[in-house]
Amino acid sequence: MVNVNVIYLRCLSPRTKAATAQPQSPPAVPSSPPAVDAKASPLADPLVPHRTQIPGVYLDVPKPRDKRLRSDLDLFVLALIDSGVSTPYELQKAAGLSPGATIPVLRRLLAGGLVLPGKPGPRGRTGHRVTAEGRRRLKSGWRELVAAAPSGDLDADLRVALLAVWVGGDRRLAADFLRQAAAQRLSSIGTVDQPDEPASLPPLALWYRRLRSASAEALIKGESAAALAMAKALPRSPSGRQKG
Repeated sequence: MVNVNVIYLRCLSPRTKAATAQPQSPPAVPSSPPAVDAKASPLADPLVPHRTQIPGVYLDVPKPRDKRLRSDLDLFVLALIDSGVSTPYELQKAAGLSPGATIPVLRRLLAGGLVLPGKPGPRGRTGHRVTAEGRRRLKSGWRELVAAAPSGDLDADLRVALLAVWVGGDRRLAADFLRQAAAQRLSSIGTVDQPDEPASLPPLALWYRRLRSASAEALIKGESAAALAMAKALPRSPSGRQKG
């Protein structure tokens, strides 16, 4: 049987998989999270317009809410723990998720009573298991994420789609979600700044700005195509086996 982390890695880019081919052993999960200065945090305001930069080109887009930034990853890690991937090291090795991302997630899951720690294993690595409350959260949480519409982050949208397949058993809904993500990316092409081309602009600067703008549009079109490809490649069942 193929687990959700296997399909997740298959949908990631070859460059991402190569970067995670030889993971290093991560630190243990600290018992309590460090204090965060909410005023200093860029996530303190739940919806702050910001400028996303592609070198030389800026896209004006709204920053997603902090809760949305975390909830899809929290739920995805919860599903991975339920499938047997339960330590930061395993989450990195099996699903390509860095300890820097998963350790804060594990803290939140523990604090929320969604998982419980097990006994320390080899090299002090502590596994986790999903509680009854965690399973209830899995069953309801994925629907909330789908209903919230794509986030604009393809990696996050892929996690939501896989949760719809693995937890909800609804491949059609997952594919529709990724197609929405593809359409959303294409609609953002209009936000790419088209540089002014005054006659006095030196040719070197003109071509730099012109080609940067073209590359931004190409990247957006590529992300849209990637979302459509992922929608088509989704497994037809939680086993990960395609029907012939």
